[in-house]
Amino acid sequence: MCGIGCVVRARGLQDKIRWQLCECGEVSLPALRDAVRRRGPDAWFVLEEHLNEEFSVTAMGAVLALRGGGQVVRQPSICNEQCPTHDLSPRVLSSCPSFLQWNGEVFGGGLRLSSSDSDTLAIRDRLRRLECECSLKLVGVRGAGNKHCEERLDDARSCFAKLCVKFFETEIEGPYAFVYYAGSLELLLFGRDPLGRRSLLTHVASSSSSPAEADNVAVEFAISSVAVEHFDSSATVDITPTRKKRFRHVTYEENGSDNDIDSVGECSLFSLGCWKELPNTGLFTFETKVSLSPKPYLTHYPWQLSHGMHPLLRAPYSDELHLPNTKVEEHPDKLMHLLCKREALSHPLIQQSTEFDLMAATGYLRALWKAVTVRVQPSCCGGDETTPVGVLFSGGIDCTVLAAIAHYVLPAVTPIELINVAFGDTPGLTPDRLATFSAVEQLLQLVDPSLNEEAGCSPVSSAQPQREWRLVLVDVSTESDDTHIRNLIFPKGDAIDISIGTALWHAAQGRGRMQRIRHGNHHAREERPCKHKLCRLSAGDADSSDDQGTPTTYDADDSLSKFSPLVDALVEELEAFGGGCPTAPVLLSTLGKDYMLKLRPVITRCGYKKLGRYVKDAEMAGVITFVKQNEAPSKAIRLARPEDLERVRRVQPADWLQISNETSPISTHVENYKCEARVLLLGMGADETLGGYTRHRRAFERRGIRGLAKELNHDFARLWERNLGRDDRVVSDSGREGRYPYLDEGVLAALAAIVLKAQKEKTCGEGATTIAEETSGMNSVGERDDAVLEQAIGSVCCFTAAAGVPGVGDKKILRRCAALLGLGDVVRLQKRAIQFGSRAAHPVSWQRVIPLTAALKHG
Repeated sequence: MCGIGCVVRARGLQDKIRWQLCECGEVSLPALRDAVRRRGPDAWFVLEEHLNEEFSVTAMGAVLALRGGGQVVRQPSICNEQCPTHDLSPRVLSSCPSFLQWNGEVFGGGLRLSSSDSDTLAIRDRLRRLECECSLKLVGVRGAGNKHCEERLDDARSCFAKLCVKFFETEIEGPYAFVYYAGSLELLLFGRDPLGRRSLLTHVASSSSSPAEADNVAVEFAISSVAVEHFDSSATVDITPTRKKRFRHVTYEENGSDNDIDSVGECSLFSLGCWKELPNTGLFTFETKVSLSPKPYLTHYPWQLSHGMHPLLRAPYSDELHLPNTKVEEHPDKLMHLLCKREALSHPLIQQSTEFDLMAATGYLRALWKAVTVRVQPSCCGGDETTPVGVLFSGGIDCTVLAAIAHYVLPAVTPIELINVAFGDTPGLTPDRLATFSAVEQLLQLVDPSLNEEAGCSPVSSAQPQREWRLVLVDVSTESDDTHIRNLIFPKGDAIDISIGTALWHAAQGRGRMQRIRHGNHHAREERPCKHKLCRLSAGDADSSDDQGTPTTYDADDSLSKFSPLVDALVEELEAFGGGCPTAPVLLSTLGKDYMLKLRPVITRCGYKKLGRYVKDAEMAGVITFVKQNEAPSKAIRLARPEDLERVRRVQPADWLQISNETSPISTHVENYKCEARVLLLGMGADETLGGYTRHRRAFERRGIRGLAKELNHDFARLWERNLGRDDRVVSDSGREGRYPYLDEGVLAALAAIVLKAQKEKTCGEGATTIAEETSGMNSVGERDDAVLEQAIGSVCCFTAAAGVPGVGDKKILRRCAALLGLGDVVRLQKRAIQFGSRAAHPVSWQRVIPLTAALKHG
């Protein structure tokens, strides 16, 4: 991983370019160096060159060395060999050699790398070969500054960009953002991977707007992993919620035609308003040579495949599903052991699965297993088996499945750091902390399936190396300063971005209390179900936990007793905060997500159709009151009756994972600890790809399978802009690399394969047809057969009344994967967003966050 920054300056072009420029001034290079350098602790280099009489470049790179057999490749990585075009005129060539700035990982595809290969050098050499191939078009061109020369140069540049689009799209699997300068073509090529998993921002400005200085005006074009403030501090605008100023964005152009990618936005609280997320729609080129004729200096070359469409909705039998050098693989040995274990096959979720559901789950698990394996193998994590691998851990199903697979595939000598963040005065009572303790207990019960138990080998034999788990508990005060984090997340700036960014940043920093637990600890292997409601278990399996009791009874003749379940839910939620503030507001969305299973029986029996009407009647009866609009980020209520307020008990949280009825923590613990992992696994993408959000359920309930398909597609298409760039900037600021197995190309292809299987079954049921007949009318959500959609999507997520209750139907396929891995209650955990599960969006901080919302709002 790397941090990259590239700033190009051109003089005398004010009357030649067609861009609209930022009005706040140039980027501060010292600030850019500091921000980029934090992303890579192993190497730092700055290249400053004059490209020609008009253009100069400052390129900088900070390196986190994770592969290449211990070799640290300095960036920018310069190409020292010249292209074999000896008869080119010196006036045609740039004085600066070609170089690459690469922030990415090659995890698969047609470009095959050995464990000792540097992906930076491999990518650089391939791009150099493509550049030299295209520069042959310039052979025989004499001189510069004439129309013929420009036409040949434009042809070579276009050829190079299109070859690069094909190369990256068909031969590279993995996250990346890069900048490549092609010296022989005087062209800057840059872009992000088709899913947008790495951040890349752009900024365009000029050094002066005075007509008298027009000849000396420097137009500045900056490309960077992160945004920083402007050089001209006097340009900073003091923005308040009641005073806003417009600013202008650069207009991108696609293949020479006007193509305004984004409309004019609004300046934020900071002076960074003109920084812009680079779209993940293809590659971009920037010409670094003055043209004789008016033309765009910035050109867009789009991807040729539909990467932005949800894999479940892509057209079957498409070339997009068949990347070079891919083949159908058998299950890895350890996974085969798991799939054959009697315990896994007897799990209720597996027993209740259809043959199609089980096929989908095993195929998805195989792909996810491979994705985790390639991301945690020592050769891609620095080469040292004893260096820990980290998992940002909320205790939810997404991260627990990743941790379980990592445990199965990593050498036993590799520690696994489970990093959990919690906010507030009682972090031990946050939902994610309680869920984390429960999930860790289940991870400690996993047994290596390759051990031959029938031959008498104990699964926890003292002769076998034992996995060391490091539970890192990051406790953060709600009053902590988040100014640096808000700079990092820019150009994002909504209240929810601040909450999520704050939680991710503190977790990625990895500073907190650490509990070291050996996998063979006999205490941890005692089977105990988690009984706290904040582990948010579903009621889908009533026999699996005695936490599921009978609903609260009430007297139908008593007009107030029907509100007893509502009061019980509010008391339970308030105690989750420690019980210190009985009058604290509780969001209606929290009641709907975490307590609907308890409230639905009384709501149904009393004739209510929606929770809102039930709560409104409770207010009229004096049981609760609605809070004022400025007291919470959305609709919220609080207890009103003194006798109900007295029921809220102050709860003492547990500081460490410990055995029931004991006060001492398991194993040893350290009060002040900093994580040693250089690679972090994150569960990003699971909810968007597998139907994990409440809005997915609502879309299905309101608009059926087509409505659900449309919502899934919408979430997947905006993932790059809504989440991934922000998350990369926040996590990488720690000098660690975040990796997202759920967004691996092979994992997404496994989802697409489910559609192929569903279509094949439908075709077999209707008789033989040709491929053309099977694929006709299958290129969009609206045209696809409903039966195929229902079977394919229904195996991934199901929201029907009978089989799709919360904790069962959402991310249905992943719950079956968890069961096959040998996990227990985690298969029924319900979704809770990180900002709420960690209490980064704690009620006491709402007063602080809400006033920022208007100021940070952007177009």
